Amino acid sequence: MPPYPNKFMEHTLAMQIVGGFLLIIGLMKNKDPIKFNKGIFGDAEGADAGPAASMRMLIGGAFAGIGAMNLYLSMNVDDAAATEAVLMGNAIAFALILASLVGAKLRGFLEEIPMPPMVIFPALIVICLYSAMG
Repeated sequence: MPPYPNKFMEHTLAMQIVGGFLLIIGLMKNKDPIKFNKGIFGDAEGADAGPAASMRMLIGGAFAGIGAMNLYLSMNVDDAAATEAVLMGNAIAFALILASLVGAKLRGFLEEIPMPPMVIFPALIVICLYSAMG
């Protein structure tokens, strides 16, 4: 039996789901940042500009880094308390990212919040909290 107290979802499985998903999203953002921008914002002014593409790549790199860290830790940390702390840290980070998006909307920097982050981040938060607290 694994050393994790959660009988519904092991911490390592949650970390691998989160890590794999973020790694894929990060790589997609880096593969074609202009296409990614246009997929979210349409033909908005500046969506195909170099600075917007470089920011998308930077965000993608951060997501891929967090994803790779989760995958690495899921395979190398056996302590239940440590993996629980990683999951709680992830949930806090995702909540802050989501709050930043909402803040951008409230401050008038976005006309509307793109739908993907409004689905992705709450789902990742639920996975992390469900595993860490379950």
